[in-house]
Amino acid sequence: MPALPTAEWTSSLEHMSLVLKQALTDLDRYQSEWSLACETPTATTAPSELLTWLERRMTQWDDKLNAAAELAASVEKQIEYRESAMERWHEVFVRWKELIQNKVDSSSTSPG
Repeated sequence: MPALPTAEWTSSLEHMSLVLKQALTDLDRYQSEWSLACETPTATTAPSELLTWLERRMTQWDDKLNAAAELAASVEKQIEYRESAMERWHEVFVRWKELIQNKVDSSSTSPG
């Protein structure tokens, strides 16, 4: 009877065990990072605990709103810069057009 490839099985099982441990670690980390966002007080939550929970949630929202305001401000600066660049280019092209038009007009009316 041929020998069973137990070394390969053992290696595969150890690999699966390692991957499962990593997945569980990732799930635990995810749960701890998102527990504050996902937890909701129950009807039996004491008012002091409810107030603490609400204050923590308000702080989280304040942080998110501040980050959004900073992002909006940076986008606004970028748009203002692009608008001013477009205005400068427009002015240059209008001036070029005027110069070219004046050159064409002066050459067509000049005796030659």
